[in-house]
Amino acid sequence: MPLNLFGTSFSPGKSPPRRSVSLSSLRRESDKSGQDLSQEFNKIKLNIGGQNATFEDGEWVSEGSSKGRVSNREVARLRQQNQVLLEENNLLKLKVELLLDMLTEKSADTLIKEKEIMRLKSRTKDG
Repeated sequence: MPLNLFGTSFSPGKSPPRRSVSLSSLRRESDKSGQDLSQEFNKIKLNIGGQNATFEDGEWVSEGSSKGRVSNREVARLRQQNQVLLEENNLLKLKVELLLDMLTEKSADTLIKEKEIMRLKSRTKDG
């Protein structure tokens, strides 16, 4: 005779049918569609050292508190524009130096000619 510790063999009863779970807790009060909800969760937000950035449309967009939002493309465009302006500024500085050199040369020529005229005038008075 087999020894049965529990007295009867184990046979679980039939489980009651499951109720459908209400999704009302996941719905929003507004009438936004599921696509709008999924778009909110598609944005990747990152905060490193107080600098916030969001990944939108395939690029990282910086969210500075005072700077506003600036994309990497905008930063690259501004850097290129800055380089053009630096080159233009250097050219203008060179032109100003050249003009100052020309003015100095003409002033020196005029001074020499005035001295020569004064010397000739004093010579004609004496002679």
